[in-house]
Amino acid sequence: MGDSSLFLTRILDVLCEGGEKIAFAHRSRSMSYRETFDTLRRLHTTLKNEGIAPGETVAITGGNMPETILLQIAAQLRGARVLHREDLACEADGVEADHVLSSDPDCPLLVAGRGTKAAEEDIVMPRRVETLFPVDGGKLVSCSEEYEEMARTVEPHPDGPQRVLLIAPMSHPIGNRITVKALLAGDTVVLHERAPETVPTAASTPQG
Repeated sequence: MGDSSLFLTRILDVLCEGGEKIAFAHRSRSMSYRETFDTLRRLHTTLKNEGIAPGETVAITGGNMPETILLQIAAQLRGARVLHREDLACEADGVEADHVLSSDPDCPLLVAGRGTKAAEEDIVMPRRVETLFPVDGGKLVSCSEEYEEMARTVEPHPDGPQRVLLIAPMSHPIGNRITVKALLAGDTVVLHERAPETVPTAASTPQG
């Protein structure tokens, strides 16, 4: 594990070992940790087949749903840098993405891409991840070591899994961090029906 990203190593372990615990809940839909892990594996295979490779930039849009964070992790497992965008029309960040992905079920998964194909061999687990977030009118915030720090420090709650209400968008650093921390702790992420345009001060409310 030495040269591999601790964040990616831990998130894979947590999802793989979570079993039937609920990872995501939204209205009548729920996903267990086992289902979440299987979805991540499927998305990773799809991204591999689409040729997403180390050093490329992948833009992701789609709102607060499980596939948004899973696309992020799948792309990072491919060694790509991830850029979150609010919607497909948003390019004010000035970054030219190699691939554009959407978790919106009404859109194709791969909205735009370079059209290359993956090499036969798989990619070794990268040493680090990087996620870019547009904030304050197009300025970009880069997060990398924050994920490794969460992997080092976040542990399951002694009283058992908690329910974490996600109001902030996953495309914002706060909402993204809340989601990742909840998964690393083995909690249930309760997805708010509609993410507001601005991030409130109380972005997460434990329940129960």
